[in-house]
Amino acid sequence: MKIQTMTQQNSIDVVLAGIGAPELPEERLAARVSEVYGLAGTFRRLGGEREQNFRLSTADDRQFVVKIASLDEPIDSLEFQIEALEHVAAIDPDFQVPRVVRTLEGEFMAMMAGETGEAHVLRVLTFLPGQTLLDVINAEGRKLGAEELVVLGAMSGRLARALQGFHGRGAPKTMPWDLKNAPLLLAGLLHQMPDRIRSITSNLLPALSNTLTGALPKLRAQVIYNDFHESNIIAAFDPSFSIAGVIDFGDMVYGPVAQDLAVTIASLIHWSPDPVFAASCLARGYQRFMPLEADDLALLRDLVLARLMLQVGIVAYRANANDATPLDDLQTFYMTAIERLASVSSADFVAGMLPSVVPFSHVAPKFSTISTPSLLKQREAVLGKTYTFYNEPLELVRGRGSKVWDAAGNEYLDCYNNVANLGHCHPYVVDALARQASTLNTNSRYLHREIVRLGERLSATLPPQLDTWIFVCTGSEANDLAVRMARAVSGNEGIVVTENSYHGNTSVGAPLSLIDYDASQRPTWVETLPPPNLYRGLYRLGDNDAGSKYAVHLDEAAGRLEQHGRGLAGVMIDSIFDANGALVPPADYLPKVYTSVRRHGGLTIADEVQMGFARSGTHMWGFQAFDVEPDIVTMGKPMGNGHPIAAVVTRREIAAQLQRKGGYFNTFGGNTVSAVVGNACLDVLFGEDLQGNAKRSGEALRSGLEVLQLRHKIVGHIQGRGLFLGVELVSDRETKVPAKLAARWVREHMKSAGVLVSSTGPFGNIIKIRPPLAFSLTDAERCLEALDRALGQVPKEFLTSP
Repeated sequence: MKIQTMTQQNSIDVVLAGIGAPELPEERLAARVSEVYGLAGTFRRLGGEREQNFRLSTADDRQFVVKIASLDEPIDSLEFQIEALEHVAAIDPDFQVPRVVRTLEGEFMAMMAGETGEAHVLRVLTFLPGQTLLDVINAEGRKLGAEELVVLGAMSGRLARALQGFHGRGAPKTMPWDLKNAPLLLAGLLHQMPDRIRSITSNLLPALSNTLTGALPKLRAQVIYNDFHESNIIAAFDPSFSIAGVIDFGDMVYGPVAQDLAVTIASLIHWSPDPVFAASCLARGYQRFMPLEADDLALLRDLVLARLMLQVGIVAYRANANDATPLDDLQTFYMTAIERLASVSSADFVAGMLPSVVPFSHVAPKFSTISTPSLLKQREAVLGKTYTFYNEPLELVRGRGSKVWDAAGNEYLDCYNNVANLGHCHPYVVDALARQASTLNTNSRYLHREIVRLGERLSATLPPQLDTWIFVCTGSEANDLAVRMARAVSGNEGIVVTENSYHGNTSVGAPLSLIDYDASQRPTWVETLPPPNLYRGLYRLGDNDAGSKYAVHLDEAAGRLEQHGRGLAGVMIDSIFDANGALVPPADYLPKVYTSVRRHGGLTIADEVQMGFARSGTHMWGFQAFDVEPDIVTMGKPMGNGHPIAAVVTRREIAAQLQRKGGYFNTFGGNTVSAVVGNACLDVLFGEDLQGNAKRSGEALRSGLEVLQLRHKIVGHIQGRGLFLGVELVSDRETKVPAKLAARWVREHMKSAGVLVSSTGPFGNIIKIRPPLAFSLTDAERCLEALDRALGQVPKEFLTSP
């Protein structure tokens, strides 16, 4: 590398020297503010890199920020900031930024004499109350999810939109954070970079310099905020994430809009487990107000990298000059992001960052509704007496995260709905769906990249031999198709499931769903196994051979199928045994069952509609907890977060056998919109580390339930894994008499308290808790409190079975 010349180093020192904040006496300042602005009160010193700042609290509870500029700050730069704030206030009055307070004579600024008579510029702005995003994040010890990142990106884009058309003069020319200065600065700072990223920076610098000096100046430009980071954003997480305002307009420059987004991304992606996913969320939010062109997006990865490297390099420079800033605390985050982005191509980085078509609003819609009883009658007139939840059905009109709202505006914590696996109306998924639906929706006989990408990404989470995908619309269709595959390969017809199971509602799936009909009506091609219930089953806790004993029943079921002339085509097992109340089988149960199935010439089918997509908290797929490799895996509703998409994956030779015996095609299965939604759901699942959240929240919920078990004799057993738990209610712990009526009462009582659960199991006595994976620790506390109150109030007459 070339040794830096003295001239170059001097230039770098000039750019990075910064402008020191003045130190004027507080008493002198208070007197001048009272004289010029007519404001008096208590002054409290605030931080500031280039200005001396105070928070002024008056006797009538008004608050202001008083700013004294350095002598080195050009006055036209200060005027530039004031005019920008005035412009934003005029264009977007609801956007919360500091407002300029005029002097008693109506001026935007005043002058104040220093100790030696020098003249400093004095300004007063309104104070925005609240905590910075950095303080809130640190206080709560949390990361940012996709929803928060989309909101942040949107706020940044909204500010950029508000600055459109502002042509004030005075933008700084040597701003160190302006990316047009980055090539010179990075070259000069390279020797001060931490060893961890020095070689990465050195390797990328030529390409970044070409981008910043050649392509960047050609992009659409305007005055940009250029400083959207956690210390300049006033935010809160209670009751939901919101932004109360944006402060500090001292780093504004005239520059490309793409640079503004790059600064936002570089400043915030480290608060997410996956910086690439976080960047996509921020970009989608930003483009709800400021859509970018393809040329803008093509440079985005390089711009983000350049900004991150500047953040590391400038802080290192100032630290070495004994001028460390609070940004030092974030150095490790920035370097991790640089390492991650350096391994990603520009094309992959911006994949999915097309402009959004989803209007951005946090305003709850108003609904004009008829009464619930009237609506129920109308429904029955059209649909007949179809199944509804609860004694008094709910009319839900809106959802967000783990919450839903009814037509009257009442909020409910959803502890039951695994359809919205990621949380209701996840903005990232909604955005992806709407964008693709407005572009193209057609079937999978046409080539499109998203379906291939979806299959590849899902395959990476499964055993390697499961490599061939067929996409369908529902879990019922997936299970139906899996049975067809097993029959095509084995030449047999018989299917084995566990008692009281549920596997769908097609002509094939319905007979496999014994929860829905009397076992005496079971066709001869269906055989059952006793579920591995260690609490009230044939073999129980304390029996070390329970797994083997339960597995032996497979041989008996296969024998009965042979007697009926059906033979064993396969066994279909849902590893959480949902309809049986969320069971956890002995560790050796599934391996022994799978071994027996293959010995009888059948195929193993893992029904992952319930436990798939990370619900267990420990594995992506439920069967993986038991060290088995199925021949076929089916998946359904959690796959699309409410959008109808499902799939079957199997070995290539199994799929080929099905094709030879008639094949399969599904018009809507794997359509372009569904594939895009499926990929968006994986983005969120991985990007927000929802598997980790399911583990954390599931463990907290389980621990809380065990405490309730000690307090309430009606709780006989706690079972399940991750965020799929069952609370079995009994009238007597010794006899284990099921308390079905009590379970129904608890379910209804919790609903009236704003918490939605279900009752299930062969005896209807199990409270099923199966919330979205976005379920938080706070949500778990709310669920436990409602359940605690309900259990403590169960009427005595409901403590017996009917």
